[in-house]
Amino acid sequence: MSLTEWPERQATLFDGTAAVPHSARVYLPPLDELARIWPAIEKMLMRATSRTRCYEPIDLLQMAMLGQVGIWVCEVEKKPVAAMVTKIEQYPRVRVLEMLFCGGTQMKQWLPEAIRAIDWHARASGCQHIACVGRPGWVRAWGGKPTGDIIVVRSLGNQTNG
Repeated sequence: MSLTEWPERQATLFDGTAAVPHSARVYLPPLDELARIWPAIEKMLMRATSRTRCYEPIDLLQMAMLGQVGIWVCEVEKKPVAAMVTKIEQYPRVRVLEMLFCGGTQMKQWLPEAIRAIDWHARASGCQHIACVGRPGWVRAWGGKPTGDIIVVRSLGNQTNG
């Protein structure tokens, strides 16, 4: 049994209908498995990383190989359909699991399982919060509370330091 399979639980989708038990699986794959399925995962993360231009998917794979982030795989009917990238950050007063990126398809199928898996992982890792920077729709999908803060980015163009 994996950390994300609980036979006694049944997922509920956004519209309140029950999901088929075990039709979705969300897990942190071993690095060798991640490398094998990387071409599919890379495509899923490309749309999310292109919004910030701070990372490319390959940067995230390198960070996963160094143990700096976790790359989660979301499967529906045993097929990878989405990927999420998380990082645990220790601040002076609180430990937080940060959701860095998420991309893929069929979210209604895997989101309830993803929330359970991420929540379990965060608690097991000693985190007090889960944080995410994303589009406004993530507030409703993830079930969190917006802080009211915004992210401000000011481009410096092609200037270099020095």
